[in-house]
Amino acid sequence: MSRENRENRSFDHEWSDEERARLRAFGNERTASPELKDRTIAALQSRRLLEGKSRVRFPMPVVIGMLLAATIVFVAGALVGYAAANRRTVEPSQPSVAVTRAVARVDSVDSVVTGRHVVWY
Repeated sequence: MSRENRENRSFDHEWSDEERARLRAFGNERTASPELKDRTIAALQSRRLLEGKSRVRFPMPVVIGMLLAATIVFVAGALVGYAAANRRTVEPSQPSVAVTRAVARVDSVDSVVTGRHVVWY
């Protein structure tokens, strides 16, 4: 005996013949009709147990203003980024005397400090 038959047989004594017939008439898929769904929703909304669809609607001038503001912010960011990427550093016209002497002192043979040195220019 299958599991379904055992489960159905265990409840057979609780249903009357009329109830069993009505239950079999439902079939496997029990979906409510669209009319029943609409009546149920209307009844719940009238009792304030269910709220209607809440869509936030913006007036068209507000939508256009937000799109314009977003566009301005995007363009300004692109221009600032482009300007920052193209900015070049200015080379000093004459190198600093102190830096030149320090490099010369490190590279000299008479230097007191022994060891390897890395000079970064």
